[in-house]
Amino acid sequence: MGSTILSYRKLESLIKKKTKQCPFLSLSSIGKSIEGRDLWCVTIQKQDLSGTTEYPSIPAGHSKKKTPIVITASIHGHEAAGAIALLRFLNKIQREGESIQWLDDLVVYCLICCNPDGYAAKTRYNAEGFDLNRDFITQSQPETQNLVDLIVKKKPAVVLDLHGYVWKKTTHIGLIEPCTPPHHPAYEYDLYLKGALPLAQHMESYLVEERGKFSTKRFKSIKGTYIPYRDGTSGWDDYSPYCCSMYSMLQGAIGLTIESPSRSEDGITWLQLALSAALSHISNHREKFKKIQAAFFNRGMRNDHPSHVPGYFPKYYLLTELSALPSGLGKLTHHLQKNGIKLYSSTKEFTYEGHSFPAGTTMVPMNQARANLAQCFLTKGENLSSGSERISELCTWSLPLSWGVGCHPVFEQVNTDMLPFKSKEKDSVPIPDSTGSDAAVSVGILIDDGLFHKKAHSGLKLALQQMNIPFKELRAKDLAAEKTLSSVNVLIYNGYEHLFYTPSNVKSLYRELVLDSAAQQEACRKNLQAYIKKGGKVIGIGAGASIALTNIFKLSEVKVHSGGWNKNALLQINYKEHAITKGYRSKDTGFVYRPAWFTNTAKMKVAARYGQEADTLLSGYWPEYHEAHGKPAIITNQSGNLILFGLEVCFRGHTSYLYRLLLNAIHS
Repeated sequence: MGSTILSYRKLESLIKKKTKQCPFLSLSSIGKSIEGRDLWCVTIQKQDLSGTTEYPSIPAGHSKKKTPIVITASIHGHEAAGAIALLRFLNKIQREGESIQWLDDLVVYCLICCNPDGYAAKTRYNAEGFDLNRDFITQSQPETQNLVDLIVKKKPAVVLDLHGYVWKKTTHIGLIEPCTPPHHPAYEYDLYLKGALPLAQHMESYLVEERGKFSTKRFKSIKGTYIPYRDGTSGWDDYSPYCCSMYSMLQGAIGLTIESPSRSEDGITWLQLALSAALSHISNHREKFKKIQAAFFNRGMRNDHPSHVPGYFPKYYLLTELSALPSGLGKLTHHLQKNGIKLYSSTKEFTYEGHSFPAGTTMVPMNQARANLAQCFLTKGENLSSGSERISELCTWSLPLSWGVGCHPVFEQVNTDMLPFKSKEKDSVPIPDSTGSDAAVSVGILIDDGLFHKKAHSGLKLALQQMNIPFKELRAKDLAAEKTLSSVNVLIYNGYEHLFYTPSNVKSLYRELVLDSAAQQEACRKNLQAYIKKGGKVIGIGAGASIALTNIFKLSEVKVHSGGWNKNALLQINYKEHAITKGYRSKDTGFVYRPAWFTNTAKMKVAARYGQEADTLLSGYWPEYHEAHGKPAIITNQSGNLILFGLEVCFRGHTSYLYRLLLNAIHS
């Protein structure tokens, strides 16, 4: 096959060729990427007895139905080994199909490249700069939406998501989930482990048994793989369903992320062997996997979750409009339905805990198959700050709180009948009226090209796009040219301060992304200071932007404090009467990720402060939150043309309820 890693054009060509040549393979597109590339799904099956029931169970005759499996690869575009391994796996089907035993029992849906734009560009992200394997909560990108649609429709018993590259120990190479704690309480983890852990251990045993098929000494000497649940203590958690495998667990599947040790030929062989072992094991134990999945759905339909704390699951959720702001109710109901969650409407007015709910109130009954997913989306979450485990990445995301929807858990039977909820088109993000002058506003945003393997500005881009606010993209180095800022009258940055470092202060991997020299840094500083003096507006969102604008560019004497990496929380924020906070209640919701707060603000105006009450932190992980109690969370200079947010108001499409803060800041 030539080079280990193929170009996307060659990969796509070979996918089409191989599926035409083999009777066990068929090809279909499940949708398009941002740039219009097909998301190709290869179905592997023998053309007999295939099919599934709506919710897997074990009635008479069902054992003859084939068990659906989904395999995904290269959701991170630069992790190409998974796509190449799957392509070569198709060769095996073509050569040996008649003799492969698991083909009698399984139907396998292979998304060989979940991120074709990222693969073609050799980047982690899709064409909008989103990490698709962080998008399964909000599903803001078309690639994620189409993959979710496949999982909802096919109801796979197992989802295997191929990644790279992890080499934790010399002798134990690669990684196969299940994960370390903490585990989100919406998971049925007792059921999950019954399938996931034996599957991971079987794959490990097979890799060791077949190590003679590797070509290098490092691979030939393996003694196992890294299984976080068994081998780790913390730091590889599956608390959040932001990634493919963890999301699939809430759809009743045994979801496993599988990390190849390397992108080498042996790394690709490692994935091929792991897949062969997985499918053989699933086939040999398919009745067990079907029983696990049936038990998951049955627990939901009975609203009976024996492994959970009593009272964790309500009988219903009631979804209502918020009076203070235009609501994201239409967006949320559409999202729930797309994920297979059934909604209903009340037939008459009713009361609960002294509150009156009108006829037509949207109800989410929790005696349904996907109750666990509904719970994960709708609950406000937990305060994990006192836990001993290290939380990696996002651990708070309540969609009602983040999207501006009233959400009321109900733990008793309510006196109303229910009718199926009428499907609605997805509402666009509500766009509030401008709070500023009628003068045209020209917005520029600063972008990066992958600092720390992230594109932190992508959430800002999405927020502006959803609010129909045109913008111009600028890079850090552009600020060194005096004329750059003459084309915009509002400049926004949402990203890391490191983008404005000089090469000697960052790792070699990122040096081409940052400023070229101290002289270029000084030119940027002078231009930004002059821009502010002339009345240009600068908005910094989050800790990184605030640190850059104060410490590096000296636009204010404010001192910025940060809660540290991966600290994230939904909180109660005390909003002052201010043009930026127009439309919010005096005590309302905020969100932080790498939280920031400010001191030395005597020369500034404070628009919002962090709350001081004991229950102010609604959910998330911020052990040091007490340090920010009562401290400013949003500030401006006296003229209002330097605005610093300690909050993350446009994080990955999660926080549309907070978009108005950004809109107000632009127009204030």
